[in-house]
Amino acid sequence: MAITKSIDYYSNGNIRYEKWHREDGEFYLHREDGPAYVVYYVSGEKMNEAWWVNGKKHRIDGPAFIHYNEDDTIWLESYYINGKRLSKEEWENHPLRQEYLIKEAMKEALK
Repeated sequence: MAITKSIDYYSNGNIRYEKWHREDGEFYLHREDGPAYVVYYVSGEKMNEAWWVNGKKHRIDGPAFIHYNEDDTIWLESYYINGKRLSKEEWENHPLRQEYLIKEAMKEALK
């Protein structure tokens, strides 16, 4: 599976967006080790970032979509697992999230 990174720039030279995607006969956003799509303000500050896996918003270790104000404070966070938007409480109690937390605790205990 090939992952391609694309970057677009504003006329002032600052990055407009970065995106990571797979091309398996069709194009879809995909990245497993960070956000698959990051958009920046003209000033260069991060505007939003979104985690996508296999073309679906997905993240089990934090919000899958974060929108920042230009001063880098968070304006909005949204939680998704396998493309389904969840409330923070639903996300925290989701079986995949619980499995992730158990695995992380086990890793930490073995250190």
